[in-house]
Amino acid sequence: MKKSYTPATQISKRRISLAVSVIALAVQAGCGGGGGGGGFAPVASGLAPAPAPASNTPAPPPAPALSAAEACAALNGLGIPATDIALPTSGAVVSSTTLVAPAGSGSTAVGEYCRVTGSIAPVDASAPPIQFDLALPTAWNRKAMQLTGGGYDGSVIAGNGNAPGASGLATPLARGYAAFGSDSGHSGSAAEASFALNDEALENYFGDQLRKTRDVAVKLIARRYGAAPVRTYAAGGSGGGREALYVADRWPALYDGVIAYFPAWSLTGMLTNYAITSKALAAPGAWSNPAKQQLLTRSVVAACDALDGATDGVIAKVSACAFDPATLACPGGADSGDGCLSTAQIGGFRAYATPLKLPYLLANGTDGYAALNIFDGGVIPAMGSSAPATPSRFDMAFATYIGESFVKYMVYRDASYDPFLFAVDANGYVQQRLRYISSRLDVNPDLSAFANKGGKVLIVHGMADPLIPAGSSEEFHRRAVAAMGSARVDAFLKYYEVPGYGHGSGAFDVRLDSVDALERWVEQGVAPSGLTVADANPGNNGRTRPLCEYPAWPRYNGAGNVDLASSFTCVR
Repeated sequence: MKKSYTPATQISKRRISLAVSVIALAVQAGCGGGGGGGGFAPVASGLAPAPAPASNTPAPPPAPALSAAEACAALNGLGIPATDIALPTSGAVVSSTTLVAPAGSGSTAVGEYCRVTGSIAPVDASAPPIQFDLALPTAWNRKAMQLTGGGYDGSVIAGNGNAPGASGLATPLARGYAAFGSDSGHSGSAAEASFALNDEALENYFGDQLRKTRDVAVKLIARRYGAAPVRTYAAGGSGGGREALYVADRWPALYDGVIAYFPAWSLTGMLTNYAITSKALAAPGAWSNPAKQQLLTRSVVAACDALDGATDGVIAKVSACAFDPATLACPGGADSGDGCLSTAQIGGFRAYATPLKLPYLLANGTDGYAALNIFDGGVIPAMGSSAPATPSRFDMAFATYIGESFVKYMVYRDASYDPFLFAVDANGYVQQRLRYISSRLDVNPDLSAFANKGGKVLIVHGMADPLIPAGSSEEFHRRAVAAMGSARVDAFLKYYEVPGYGHGSGAFDVRLDSVDALERWVEQGVAPSGLTVADANPGNNGRTRPLCEYPAWPRYNGAGNVDLASSFTCVR
């Protein structure tokens, strides 16, 4: 008989309580309460064994400690029962282990580590497994880092990867972390969501895979080192930023801090907005080709660059920029070339920059989505090189192919549905479906439970992000303050906006050691203050800016080298 998959939200409290109790007893029995659990015997833990009964027979000599290679090989083929994973699975198994030699030099040097790959079996035999990757350093710092994905996921996030915004800086693995990631429970393009036709695959993507992967990783960490991590963090950007905030929201007791870059925390609203925007761009003549997209961006930057006091190709005083695309109108309103915009194209850009307004609240308390700030932030619109159509292609607007997958596979669960027919008020089903998706997919900005346990949050968002507007993170911060109060929010969450920074690139490409900042805050009680962010673009002379905490922005002091942070002051 085919097993059915029950989403985490539908598991009874009594079953959760019983499962937690069983796991707690198993942990205590398996490793003295140290977190290994599940019947795993600690390996080279350094813990004193229990006293043996009195006997005239000499005790056998202690087993020799395993070498790094032996400890790594011992994990191969290891199975983890479903009872050791909090959410429904059919257990997990390690499929390969490899001892990786030290490599690199300087800040990018990585010491010896054991790479572990494996899979977590689904309950539904027709659902794909969750593939995971875990990196276990020989010199462990007793901490773990969960590295998250992006988009619709679909590729395994390797344990030797880095936190967002940290190019050229040491990875968590290089710092001694046991680091891990997954493919979120399906394999495929991060821009396509046909996997969502399977219930279990969809629920895994919503968030279940994060807990399942974490539980398996912690069991393997305890098996390798004889102890569970004393600190666990999560880091990611975009959809991975949502996932980092998601674990703090859903399982606050299990994590100590999270790093979220340009997070898609209100993903239901964002995907709905994409579908509506794509529909508007599909109107006759509304879409603009890449040359016209560049024309708009150059014109906005030229009009607003100097408002912050420095002409450096970056708009820092975004709030003062209000570019009117009508100034680029073609004579007579008809399209007469790449040097101007037709009336229909101006309308398309305006639709692209219109915030979503829903006639009802989603489960996470939002009733819309922020506008893409193409008229004030120096954003290059992600409209692609071909006009929107269905079926979509990846050379079309990002909103078109991302929105189409959402509407077809998550909302209507029908691969033949025409996404251009989608409307948020079409019928009661759409409203109910969006609310359900939001209840499973989105993050609640009220992170009181995470704050109460001492958790810390760092959020970074670029003011020139073409995919997820900074206004979305501003809403997150605003609602967190409304729920918790500004003083309480400031004590556990820092939100930074970076002018010129896009979606992991841009005129100002962030290089920031957010892992170090988070560690100092969580482990030493030193809140981030006076941070400096560097531009990773090779042609920008390694320029720096002060990292300004929202709502402040970096104003040029009027004198000094424009490539140095010391020449700027964060102002409100």
